[in-house]
Formats: sequence, C-alpha cells, structure tokens
Amino acid sequence: MTSLLPKNHQTTALNTKWRIRKLWSLLAFSIFFLVLVIPVSAQAQDDSQACSEESTDCLEAIQKLRDDKISGIDLDIKIGGQSGNDYPCECRLEGELFQPRQFSTTMFTWKAAGYCHKPLYFEDWNLERYGHSRGWLADPFVSAAHFFVTIPVLPYKMGVELPWECIYPVGYYRPGNCAPWTCPAVPISARGMALEAATVTGIVFLMP
Repeated sequence: MTSLLPKNHQTTALNTKWRIRKLWSLLAFSIFFLVLVIPVSAQAQDDSQACSEESTDCLEAIQKLRDDKISGIDLDIKIGGQSGNDYPCECRLEGELFQPRQFSTTMFTWKAAGYCHKPLYFEDWNLERYGHSRGWLADPFVSAAHFFVTIPVLPYKMGVELPWECIYPVGYYRPGNCAPWTCPAVPISARGMALEAATVTGIVFLMP
C-alpha cells in the first residue's frame, strides 16, 4: 500500500517516533542507574570502609600477638584483686582447738579370698591367662596340638592333681602386671606315674 500522506509529513512522523523511543530509552537507563548502580557502589564503598577498619584492628591484634613472648609469661599463681569484689571472701577456721575422734582405733588386715576351682587339665595359661598370642594364624593350630598332646598324658595329670581337689589361683600374675612368657615345668609325681602306667596297662589288656 502506498501512503496517502505527503513525504514531508511521513518524515516528521518518523522523527517524532524516534525521539519518543530515545526518550524512553534514556528514562529506562536513568531508572536502572538510580536503582541498581548507585546502591551497589555505595554498598561497595561501605564494605571497603568496614574492611579498612577491621584491617586496622587485625593489625593491632597481630602486633599484640607478636609482642606476647614466652619471656613475658608470669608464673605467679597468687590471686590478685580485692576480696569480696574480684573473688569471694575466705572464711578461715581459726582459734579452735583440735578435737580428736571419740572412738578407739581399729586394725584392719587383708584376708586372701578363699575361692578355688577344680583342676584345669587342658589349660594353656600363657594364652588364656596372660594373653601371649602366637598370631591369629598360628593360635588355632597350637591350641589344637596342645589339646591332642594332653590326651595321652591326661592320667598322669589326674594323678598329680586329683579331679576332686581344689586348686587355688595363688601364684599367678595379677591383671595389669607385666607377665613374662613362661614354660611350665613338668611336675614329678609317683602317683601320676602309677596312674599313667595303670591306664596304659589297662588299654593294652583291653585291646584285642
């Protein structure tokens, strides 16, 4: 379509529209500058001023820390200040005669415990009492060997310590003491030898 207005009127209308758009753009930019740019710059200025004040305090604290040397430590533990204000008042018990207790002294003596147990023929006291381990891999095999080796000499052990005899746990290291690794000595017992010989003889006669 062709416009019915003359060319000079069309040019004037276009110039007016362009000026209006330019004014709206300037107005929007002014509003953006007033709303966002100025508060951000003011906030940055306040932050820089606060940081400058904190940096001054920080420098003073660092200087005090550097001046505080070990030679300036006071070892005097005496309480300073005024009693009643800086610390509570002290009420001394003075001017009184010592009154002894009105009962006679009692002597207390230690008495050993009387508990006991029956003989432990398969006990491995280095491991079970003192915790001397040979390692998690070797302990099961050593304990199994200890058990099966004890079976043939069990009659001898039963002759040394009778099954109905009470055994008192006296002579062992107490918990917490440094218990060395010990090799128990073989007890010599005629009764044990006789019982072992009788057991072997009986098994031989019982075998077909």
